[in-house]
Amino acid sequence: MKVKGAFVYPLETGEKALILLAESKTDQDKLYHYLTIDAYKFKREIAEEEPNIGWISAGYKNEHNEITWNQEYIPVPKWYDLN
Repeated sequence: MKVKGAFVYPLETGEKALILLAESKTDQDKLYHYLTIDAYKFKREIAEEEPNIGWISAGYKNEHNEITWNQEYIPVPKWYDLN
């Protein structure tokens, strides 16, 4: 599974979510699962390097070039919780 791109999405709460784009719907589901279950090191790096990102998720571009993503966002630990 490859990440084809990413963008930051502002949430209504004022927080920001990092959306990682996969190649297909199937890969999106795999990526989302990976981000939910594993990816501790990745989430830790986001917390340290981009403390304004509070959430992550996975998405993809469909055949109409529209981006869709899982809106059940995965929390990123706060950088101060890591110390």
